[in-house]
Amino acid sequence: MKLIKVTLVFSLLALVFVAQTEAQNPIWEKWLACNRIGTKALGSLLRETIPTVRNLLNCIDYNPPTDIGNSYLSKLKLYYELLKRGALDKTQCLIVPLKESVRL
Repeated sequence: MKLIKVTLVFSLLALVFVAQTEAQNPIWEKWLACNRIGTKALGSLLRETIPTVRNLLNCIDYNPPTDIGNSYLSKLKLYYELLKRGALDKTQCLIVPLKESVRL
C-alpha cells in the first residue's frame, strides 16, 4: 500500500513539474538565447585580449615570480609592479594595448 502511495505522489510531482516546465519554457528559451550571445561576446573579447596582454608583457620584459602565493596582497603587489613598469618605465608599450582596447 505504501508503494502505491509513493508512486502516486511521485506521479503527481512529475505531472506538476512537466506542466511548470512547459509554462516556463519561453522564459528559459529567452534566457538561453541571451546567454549564448553573452558567451560569444565574452569569447571574442578573450580572443582579442589575451594576445594584447601577452604583447604588453613581452614589450615591458616582465617576468613574474614563480611562486607568488595565494594571498590578495601578493597578487596586488604583482599587479602594481606590472603597472608601474608599463606606465613609468616603458610608456610606449602601453600605446598598442590602449589602441586595441579602444578598437574592442
